Amino acid sequence: MVQDVPISDVSSGGVPNLSNFDFGSVLQNILFQMGQDPLHAMIWLFLHGGWVIFLFLGWFAFRALWLDSVQLKAQKKKRFIVLAIDVPRESLQTVKAVDNLFAHLAGAHSPIGLKEKWIDGKTQDPMSVEIISIEGHVQYLMHCNAGLRDLIEASVYAQYPDAEITEVEDYATKVPQHYPDDTYDCFGTELIPVKSDVYPIKNYEHFEDKMTGEFKDPLAALLEAFSRLGPGEQAWYQIIITPIDQKEFGKKSATEMVALKGERRPPKPTFADHVANAPMAVLGAAGNVIFGTGVSADTKKREENQMKMLMLTPGERGKMEAVEKKAAKIQYKCKIRFMYIGRKEVFQKGKILQSFIGAIKQFNTNDLQALKPEGNKVGVNGALLFMRDRRNNHRKNKLIRGYRSRSDWVGVALFHMGTDELAGLWHLPVVKDVKAPQLKKTEAKKIEPPINLPFG
Repeated sequence: MVQDVPISDVSSGGVPNLSNFDFGSVLQNILFQMGQDPLHAMIWLFLHGGWVIFLFLGWFAFRALWLDSVQLKAQKKKRFIVLAIDVPRESLQTVKAVDNLFAHLAGAHSPIGLKEKWIDGKTQDPMSVEIISIEGHVQYLMHCNAGLRDLIEASVYAQYPDAEITEVEDYATKVPQHYPDDTYDCFGTELIPVKSDVYPIKNYEHFEDKMTGEFKDPLAALLEAFSRLGPGEQAWYQIIITPIDQKEFGKKSATEMVALKGERRPPKPTFADHVANAPMAVLGAAGNVIFGTGVSADTKKREENQMKMLMLTPGERGKMEAVEKKAAKIQYKCKIRFMYIGRKEVFQKGKILQSFIGAIKQFNTNDLQALKPEGNKVGVNGALLFMRDRRNNHRKNKLIRGYRSRSDWVGVALFHMGTDELAGLWHLPVVKDVKAPQLKKTEAKKIEPPINLPFG
C-alpha cells in the first residue's frame, strides 16, 4: 500500500519536515494527484520550486531569440556577390594550385568575441565555389561576402596570374523559386559522407600517374556532360566552405586515432583523485628507493600499446595513416549541393544526374570514405511511399532556397573536408586535358605594358 502523504504536509515555504517525511510516498502521491487533478498539482509544483524550470527555459529561449535578432540585423547589412572565373587558355597549372588557393582562403576565419557575437551579431560567413551549366555554357563561380573579394582575387591571381575575375548577376534568381511550377521542374540533392568525416575521400593526388606524372582530371567527364545540356536546361554544382578553428577537427581526429590504436584513454584525474592517490604515490617512491626501480605502470602500458601496433593489419595501418594525413591539412566545414532545373518539355534528370554521381564516385573508397546523395530527409526521392509529390515539392523548395542563399545550415549537417579533398572536387581544369567545347575561357593572354611606354 502506498502511504497517503498529502501535499499539504509540505510547509508553505516549500521545505518539508524531514523527520517524518517519506520522499517516495510524496512523489507517488503527487503523480496520483496529477492524474486526479492535474491543474491543482501543476500549480502546487510551480509554487514549490517548479518556477525554476520555467526560469531556465525562459532564459535559454531569450538567449536564442536575442542571438537570432542581432545576427539577422547584421546579416541585412552585408552585401554578397558572385564572381565568375574564366579559365586561362594557356594555363599549365596543376591542381596543386587550387589546393594552395583553398589554404589561402582559410585566412577568412576570424575568432568571434563575446561582444561581437551577442551585441554586433557577427558570424563566420561561408563562401561558395560552384560550377554551373546554363544551356550548355559552363562557368566557374565563387560566391562570397563583398568584403572578401580582395582575398579571393589575391588567392586566384597568385595561382593563376592570367585568369579573369568578373562580378556577375546571380543566376540562381532567374528560375522559379517555388514548386510545383507550370513551366519548370527541378531535381536536387545534397551529398553526405558515409563514415565519420575524419576519414578522407580520394584527393587530386590519386589521379596522377606515378610513373609519368600525367593527371587524369576526374572532373573532365562532368564538364563534358554539363556542356551537353540544351536550351531550357540548367545544372548547378555547389560546395559551401566555412573556415573554422583548426583545433576543433584536431581533437576529433585524435579521438579517432585512439580508437584505431585500440587504446583506452583514462579519464582526466580530478583534485580528489590526486589527494586519494598521494599516499600510494609516496609509498611507491619509497619502495623504488629501498628495493630498486621496477617496471612502472606507464612503461607496461607503453609496451602493451606497441604490441597492439605490431598486430595491426595493413588495412588498419592504412586507415591510421589516412586519418593522420587528413588531420595535417587545413580543414573547412562543408556542404555539397546539386541542382538540375529545366523546362518541363526538356526535363530529363537522368542524363545529367548519372554523370554527376559517376564523377563523384571517382573520389570514393570502400575502406575509407565515400560521398552519397542524401534521400531520406533533404534530397528529392522518387521512392517515397506517402504523399510523395507533396513531400518532394517541399524538398525542392527547401533545396533551392538553401542553394540560392548559399546557406551552410539549411539541409543536412556540415562535415569536415581538407584543402586537398576540396581541390579534387572543385578545381580549374588543366585545359590541355579538358576538351569541353563550351567551357568559358579567357580569350587572350594579358601581359604587362613595357616600363618605357611613352605617355601623352
